[in-house]
Amino acid sequence: MKLNEFEYRLLKFIKKEGLIDPGERIVLAVSGGADSVAMMYALNSIKMELKAEFIVAHLNHMIRPEASKEGLAVCKMAKALKMKCLVEMRNVPEYKKEHNGLSLEEAARIVRYQFLEDTMRKFNATKIATAHHLSDLTENFFIRLFRGSGIGGLIGMRPKNGSYIKPFLIFDEKTIREYVTIKKVSFFEDKTNLDVRYVRNKVRHILVPMIKNEFCSKIENKVLKVTEVLREYQDFVNDKVEEIFEKAVVSDDGKISFSTEDLDGKAHLLLSELVKECFRRLKIRISREKIDSVVDLIEKAGEGEINLGKNKYAVKTRDTFFIGPKIQSLKWKEPIELRIPGGVEIKELSLKVNAKIENFNGFLGDAKTVAVVDAEKVEFPLFVRTPKSGEKVIPLGMNGHKSVLSILKDRKVSVHSRKIFPIISQKNGKIVWIVGITIPEDFKVTKTTRKVLLLIREGGNF
Repeated sequence: MKLNEFEYRLLKFIKKEGLIDPGERIVLAVSGGADSVAMMYALNSIKMELKAEFIVAHLNHMIRPEASKEGLAVCKMAKALKMKCLVEMRNVPEYKKEHNGLSLEEAARIVRYQFLEDTMRKFNATKIATAHHLSDLTENFFIRLFRGSGIGGLIGMRPKNGSYIKPFLIFDEKTIREYVTIKKVSFFEDKTNLDVRYVRNKVRHILVPMIKNEFCSKIENKVLKVTEVLREYQDFVNDKVEEIFEKAVVSDDGKISFSTEDLDGKAHLLLSELVKECFRRLKIRISREKIDSVVDLIEKAGEGEINLGKNKYAVKTRDTFFIGPKIQSLKWKEPIELRIPGGVEIKELSLKVNAKIENFNGFLGDAKTVAVVDAEKVEFPLFVRTPKSGEKVIPLGMNGHKSVLSILKDRKVSVHSRKIFPIISQKNGKIVWIVGITIPEDFKVTKTTRKVLLLIREGGNF
């Protein structure tokens, strides 16, 4: 089949952006409007070149009475194109009632995307295609500009975002309308799209036409170029943020911790994006004011904290910064003598350490759950205590000394946990085992070892 200019541009864009791979099954979000109907017909025209299969998905939001007719019409068009089609009804007004604070538009969006993802799983598809276009991108750009969004917000839509693709991002609304006219296919107009009481419709029907008439006739293309440049900046910044995140410690309760040393001197922009990413991962509501407050906390001298709501805090101490649930101060009374044979229990850490002396039989342990040391090199009694500032050991298998706190940091032990971490040492302070991590070279077993001290770890909340 010979492709027209519109279909050829679409095919070229899909291949350039790597949106669809051969053999993929794609769910098409088809509302019945001009944009989504055009997408359905255009992708059908190039499906042989793409070697892909398309599934049509239509959702009746149960908001407008005419929506039932639209669903039947979409299904009929899909059938004519020999595409599988799924039409469902989901009660958006009821969902809005059950979720206070959501606007009808927000509720519809949430329910719609849930439906699309359910459809993708049902048909074992790999991606979801939506018919967002260049005019949508332009509208979003101005709306977010008025809200004071950063680079990420101004970029708005990307051709590919996870399992979602937007193959129509190179076309403006006028071009799409011309295509459906050429194809002589019917579509439905949503009357709410004409209501200028909504901000988006004001931008669409008042602001953009005025800009085209009086300032820039090709404003959509200009916005596209700007967002492409911004996307390059954002991708660069994201890579730098990821480098910082590689040094972060994420605890079981979701707290994200950084050493203040790793954040010192970082550019304000990087810190802003880092905080924003923490908010995303912890599902904290993102706002410019909240981000600026947290960045100010990082940059200023001294300690402090900010309540982010819902038991989430940003806390800065002398040597650490974290975002997440606030940890209550945990201490345990130390030092505690280690009974041999026998052991010790530290309830605050949910930890038990059992100890016994045996003849050496070749078993070396792993230094994590079982530490095996040369008993004849140990001066008893032994004690369990916390690390001391500045103390060093030669870790097993290494030549030079290393500070205990550096060893704990390298093992991704949070700053808070380092202060209460269990160490087993002699009375003179010489360390025998950094519990669960390593024994020093001084106490390793050798060919001449006859008796060994076995230290067995159970549990450990640190």
